[in-house]
Amino acid sequence: MNAEVSRAPNPILTWPLHPFLFAVASVLALMASNLNQVSPMHVVGALLGALVFAAAVYALAFMIWRDGARAGLIASIWVVGSLFYAAVFGALNDLVEGGFEMVRSLPLALAALVVLTFVAARLPHSVVRILAVILNCLAAVMVATPGLQAAAFEWRNGASRAIYDPYQAAEALPPTDPAQQQGDRPPDIYHFVFDRYASPTTLAEYYGYDDSPLVAFLEDRGFRVLRDAHSNYHRTAHSLASTFYMDYLDLFDGKPDLAGSSNWQPVLSMLADHRAGRFLKARGYRFIQFGSWWTGTFHNRLADENRPHGLNEFDMLYLRRTVLRPLLHLLPDAPETSLLDWDNAQCYRVKAQIEEIKAIGEQDQPVYVFAHFLVPHGPYNFSPEGECLTMEQSGRRGLEKGYLEQVEYAGRIIRELVPALQADRQNPAAIIIQSDEGPFPAREPNVAWQDQPDPILRIKTGILSAYSIPGADEIDEHLTPVNTYRILFNALFGTKFERLPDRTFVVPDDDHLYEFHDVTGRVRALD
Repeated sequence: MNAEVSRAPNPILTWPLHPFLFAVASVLALMASNLNQVSPMHVVGALLGALVFAAAVYALAFMIWRDGARAGLIASIWVVGSLFYAAVFGALNDLVEGGFEMVRSLPLALAALVVLTFVAARLPHSVVRILAVILNCLAAVMVATPGLQAAAFEWRNGASRAIYDPYQAAEALPPTDPAQQQGDRPPDIYHFVFDRYASPTTLAEYYGYDDSPLVAFLEDRGFRVLRDAHSNYHRTAHSLASTFYMDYLDLFDGKPDLAGSSNWQPVLSMLADHRAGRFLKARGYRFIQFGSWWTGTFHNRLADENRPHGLNEFDMLYLRRTVLRPLLHLLPDAPETSLLDWDNAQCYRVKAQIEEIKAIGEQDQPVYVFAHFLVPHGPYNFSPEGECLTMEQSGRRGLEKGYLEQVEYAGRIIRELVPALQADRQNPAAIIIQSDEGPFPAREPNVAWQDQPDPILRIKTGILSAYSIPGADEIDEHLTPVNTYRILFNALFGTKFERLPDRTFVVPDDDHLYEFHDVTGRVRALD
């Protein structure tokens, strides 16, 4: 009897920790594979959700079996099967040709989990205790491995994130001249970025699309529209970072830690707390950001309100790996059931954001609104009238037609927003409508961007650019986004920002994000 007791596992080792550790591991595994874009802040929501799910499953199992060790074993079966659904049942889904939705594999997967539960419920208690020790050790390793990967990544790359200091960036701004500021209450400011909306020249020359009706509409509304505008950088993160930083990204030049780097975090940090936002917040503006699912604009720490209307990129990717993916695809299409799909979720997101922006109106406190619309950015899930298309409908019309029909819908959004923002205002709002980059043209994928043919570079950097800024007189055809807030602040607040040279840069590829190549002379004629 004593010998049998001595061979029993230590009671501490049999504690049912493994369901909770597996839940944590399901989140950390995705984080570890995306460390160049994801910080711990991005995974908090998924972690809490996974732990709540594990706790609920364990509590239900304990209520049924009244045995902590057995409840833990059964809980782990369902936690692993549910939270690692794509990994565990991916091969089964391929076997039954379940496709993206994974619905066909769901009955078989649930049957497998039920069988395992039946077996676990009838195992001898001594076996359950041994399995508890094994599962605790396995789950601990599955948590520790991505944790160590994250620690190693931080050790190698943590210093690069500190290259940009938002406090120093704000302190470098010149003071406002009260004598030149327009009126007692400065105008509201609306800055809209329509991702990958090409310039009128690009659309006409390379896509055969006539965007002159939108140009005429904006000009009739007092906008200065640049017909052949170009971005400063050909990627969204670099482009928006330089716009809000009001300068080029020279602060990253010559930094050894960033040589040959694929780490997006240094440039993404410039979007979470930027110089332009700090300038306006210091002058009494209420900052409202309407971001997309993309990490760079989903949340801004400076904003008084973040209105992304949906899940962020990490949560969406995480939940798509879980049993929620097939379960939601079993239900009719609706905003709640389309959360895990970029196409449908984005379709519902944009419409809700437009309505909120139109409803803001003129208030006692000036507002600064930044909105990042992933239109006409793919997936091309909008009809020209803004109807939400299914993946099948979107696929049938082809990529180029899909892009152009989303350009048409983006034009409808602009025609809807501008009159609403200009109506019934004692103090006319400043409105900036831009793109961050042009569309992705067909190109040789293994050729660095600086070595691509000139037409490819012109397409990728040609952007929509239109300004309606009271008192601004520095807007010409070559103006690029890096000077946007310099001109805006000079006009509205009497600052004395010098206009920077209007240049365009590309990086070779996603493995060399801070190796900048000047292609200005290749995308437009220099004066």
